[in-house]
Amino acid sequence: MRKLTKLYPVALIGCALGVSHAAEMRTFTSADGGKTLQAAVLEYTPDNGTTKIRRADGKVMTVPIKSLSKADHTYLEEWYQSTMAGRKISISIDDQEVKAGERKTDNAKIRTINSNFNINVRNNGDAAFEDLELKYRVFYYHDGARGKAKQSMTKDGTDSITRLIARGDHNIKTTAVQLTNVRPLPASQCKGGT
Repeated sequence: MRKLTKLYPVALIGCALGVSHAAEMRTFTSADGGKTLQAAVLEYTPDNGTTKIRRADGKVMTVPIKSLSKADHTYLEEWYQSTMAGRKISISIDDQEVKAGERKTDNAKIRTINSNFNINVRNNGDAAFEDLELKYRVFYYHDGARGKAKQSMTKDGTDSITRLIARGDHNIKTTAVQLTNVRPLPASQCKGGT
């Protein structure tokens, strides 16, 4: 009989919001298309219609958003989403195990468990986030038996969140991993034991 031991899942969570734009130099264009400027975004305040940028020469300036092109507006919205997500989104994880079966052999008790994680994504900010993609990887291992090496295994999954409102939650259930636990029985309970 092949001896199996319990597999231990662990989750790593990451939020991807398209492209990260932190401190990236780019060419900004005026609304009329007549002027360009190399700069990196430092701050974007949609409520008051301004953005703070650092030019290629190091000078910091505040620019009215309405003076920039439509492409720059899109870039600023994406930049804001990606930088604010790291500050405003929290993730909590709860392990969930459900007994799937149990049997007894001549010398062991074998229990099967379906294990997954419940992931709660919360927006602690005052503005909604759009088009979030949550990627997770569950790590577990299979303990080798009869001289075989331990095997590391993973299960990957993704979930999309179209809109996460301010102070709102989104719950995700990860892909289940079937775990097996083999517990050797005391000699007195084994077939032929004393």
